[in-house]
Amino acid sequence: MNIFTTVLSTTVIGLSALGTAPIASAAPMAPHETTYHGPAGFELTLGHTDESYRLVPALNAMPTNREVFLSNTAYVTAPAGATGTLTSGYLVACAVELTLSVGLDGGISVGAGASIGFGSSGPEASADIGPSIRAGLDLSLSLAPGKITKIDVGDMPLSSGTTYLVNRDFHLMVANCGGPLNVYSWATVTADTGQVSATNSIFGDTMFL
Repeated sequence: MNIFTTVLSTTVIGLSALGTAPIASAAPMAPHETTYHGPAGFELTLGHTDESYRLVPALNAMPTNREVFLSNTAYVTAPAGATGTLTSGYLVACAVELTLSVGLDGGISVGAGASIGFGSSGPEASADIGPSIRAGLDLSLSLAPGKITKIDVGDMPLSSGTTYLVNRDFHLMVANCGGPLNVYSWATVTADTGQVSATNSIFGDTMFL
C-alpha cells in the first residue's frame, strides 16, 4: 500500500469562523467528545466535529487506487494557563496490499551435435545443428495483509479558552489497495498545569471507502 497526501487547505481558526459551509456532496460523520476529570479540579475536554469525506474516482482510473478528500475540526478546552499541544490526523488501512511485478524472460541457445554409426542395414549418420529462441512476459501478483498507517495532519499549541485545529480538503491517495480502504480520524491532546499532566485521545467512526 502506497499512501500519498496533499493538504489543499489546512488552517487553524477561531470560533467565529466555524460556520464555514461543508464541502458539496460530502458524506458527514458523527461528532465525538470526551471530558477527563482529574485531581485538583483539573478538567480537559477533547472532541471533533464537522467531519466529512468526499470520495472521488482515481485520476488514473485504476480500481486498486483510492482518492478521497477529508475534512475535520478537532478542538480542546483545557484549564486556564495549561500548556500543551493538540494534534490530529487519520489512521488508514487496506484490507489487502497488492504488489504486481512484470519481468521479461528471453534468451537464445544454440545446440550442435553429430553422430555416425553402423546400423543393421549399413552406416548411418545424423546431425542436429540449429538455434532456438525463447521469450516470455512474467507477471507476478503477491498478496499481503494490509498495513495500518498513521498520518499526521497538523498540530497546535494550547491557547486560552478553546483551541481549534481545522483541516479542509485533506487529499488522501492510496495505491495498490485490494478490497475496501478503511479510514478513521484521531485527535490527541497533552496538557500540563504544573500540578497535573494529562494526555487524552479521541477517535472518529470508520469510513469504509
